[in-house]
Amino acid sequence: MSSFVSSSSNQTKSLKAGYISWAVVSLFFFYQYILRVFPGVMVNELRSDFSINAEQFAYFGAFYLYAYSLLQIPVGLLVDKIGVKKTVILSILICLAGTGLIAFTHNLYLAYFSRILMGIGSACAFMCTLKIVADFLPPGKRGFLNGATLTLGVVGALVAGKPLSIAMDFFGWRHALLLTLIVGVGVLLLTLFLLKIPTVSYESESTHEEKESIFQVMKEILSTPMVVIYAILAVGLYTPTSVLADLWGVAYLMAKYGFARGDAAEVSMTMYIGVCVGSLLLPWFSEKYNILNRTIIICTYGVFFTFISILIAPQLPIMGITALILLLGTFGGAEMLCFVGVIMYAPKGRTGITLGITNTVNMIGGALAQQCVGLILDRFLWKGDLDAHGNHFYKSEDYALAFSFLAIMIALCCLVARNLKKDTSYAKTAECIT
Repeated sequence: MSSFVSSSSNQTKSLKAGYISWAVVSLFFFYQYILRVFPGVMVNELRSDFSINAEQFAYFGAFYLYAYSLLQIPVGLLVDKIGVKKTVILSILICLAGTGLIAFTHNLYLAYFSRILMGIGSACAFMCTLKIVADFLPPGKRGFLNGATLTLGVVGALVAGKPLSIAMDFFGWRHALLLTLIVGVGVLLLTLFLLKIPTVSYESESTHEEKESIFQVMKEILSTPMVVIYAILAVGLYTPTSVLADLWGVAYLMAKYGFARGDAAEVSMTMYIGVCVGSLLLPWFSEKYNILNRTIIICTYGVFFTFISILIAPQLPIMGITALILLLGTFGGAEMLCFVGVIMYAPKGRTGITLGITNTVNMIGGALAQQCVGLILDRFLWKGDLDAHGNHFYKSEDYALAFSFLAIMIALCCLVARNLKKDTSYAKTAECIT
């Protein structure tokens, strides 16, 4: 009897430690989202301080995403080798180094390098939260916790806009980043003292006991047609958020509607509220009615038509453009469903690395989209005009034309979505996760 009570007590303690660990790493995921989006809020200051054009500015977003994307698979291997806690602590230190570097440097290439450091440091955040949920928390709670993780990260991006704008107005952009650095130190201290790996694991044994090279595994995964389809659709659902909310939305809204920077940042970040709503409600709705693929198809078309409306709509009242951006983010929340689909069709025992590859493709797609906007603006649309800060000046029509390639890409994703198979039971997903 005492043995049973002791076992039950250990399981309760491990479950508590699991939830605390998930909360701590989710807080880091929240923090890295602030680092991801701050260039979009500081667009004029960064371009003026470093004397750069739109194409060069786009690298502030692209370098972060490239580093983040390319590190997904290596970081997965690192987590398996040294554990979640050591990986997260090392990652936070790298993020702090990148934030401190850009706050003090006046060299453009060092500023770019700082963004690479931030991308490297942020690469483990989402993956480590998923690993904690998958390994140490009960199967019945995993879907909600994964959606809540994404929501917390998105809230980080959402709250970054207005406070950063206020801090910049009072202290300047460099001191605003130093305040962000102090917040990161707080996250590091919480990680050091609160992140404790549970002793009881829910992780199932891998079905792949033989040693295979990473290239063989990737070939196996990429030869699964449905995995490729879901990965492509995830890119189509994610890139509008990456382009508008993360980097170019503030500049576009200021050009088209004449908003002050703080107001433009607030409206742009509304997209993240939509992503929060979509990433929580859409998985619940599609699971309840067993319509995963139909939900993805509807949301892909929804992203296309909403994005087109934002580009071609005449001057709208602030509530109108805010509603459209909110709707775009809500449809974009279906990105989470694509990861569910990937899990359903991942080769047995390959769920983790399949998610890593999918996220790599997803983030690289976002980085390329951000960079393409800057390239189109500078190479094809700039007419030699300068603004009051001496930066290249673009009209709202220029931004709309630069965004049009993204509309074409989403339209192609709508065609790809037609290849989704008939909705299958979510029980298959549960089997793959557990």
